[in-house]
Amino acid sequence: MAGWTTSLALWCAAAFLVLGALVVTGAMRSWDGQTLGALRPGDAWGPWQVRLSPWMSRLAPDRMYAVLAMTSLATSAWRRSWWPAIFAAGLGGASMALTLLAKFAFQRPDPHGYVTPTGGSYPSGHVVALLVALAGSLLLTAPRVPWWLWTPVVAAAGLMTAALLVSAAHWPSDVLGGTLLAVAVVSAASRVPVRRWACRRRPAGGVPPPQRRKDSRRGATTSAS
Repeated sequence: MAGWTTSLALWCAAAFLVLGALVVTGAMRSWDGQTLGALRPGDAWGPWQVRLSPWMSRLAPDRMYAVLAMTSLATSAWRRSWWPAIFAAGLGGASMALTLLAKFAFQRPDPHGYVTPTGGSYPSGHVVALLVALAGSLLLTAPRVPWWLWTPVVAAAGLMTAALLVSAAHWPSDVLGGTLLAVAVVSAASRVPVRRWACRRRPAGGVPPPQRRKDSRRGATTSAS
């Protein structure tokens, strides 16, 4: 499992950089334009835009990182340890820093031709924040997360993707780049020692439980002092 997640992080990071290079050279312009044109014909604001666009604010980055923060604090209180909060702070901080760094590095205008003061359109910060916050919250629950718990994360990401694209708030390659960056960050974070420490419950009073050992002289099992 460790090798698989490490490989996933490396491949996603490499794919993110390759896609960024294609964005800078303009190689993605035709595909992006055709896709947005199919999702929003004539650049009109219709029923799908009305239904889906509010989810961009409902699942905004500040709200997603707040979910991660609250989850980590609750987990810290339950496990009597600050490691869950430390893990969440590191994960959130790293994802925000990498997103802003990439935005300023690529300086890509959004579909309306603007580059905001917070950087360019590539990658989508909405997608990065949503995936990192929800996946990070799951990583705090247990050392191994059951596969079915990832389905709500995928569903939320699909909803955000649809909202961003039908509203022409981002290019399709921005959304893909945000997904690659988020998966790379989360996969790498799942292997750091802090995450293992965050999943351990600290005993009451901070005293580690006695370990069992075999007394070779008596042939009996006793508690280690």
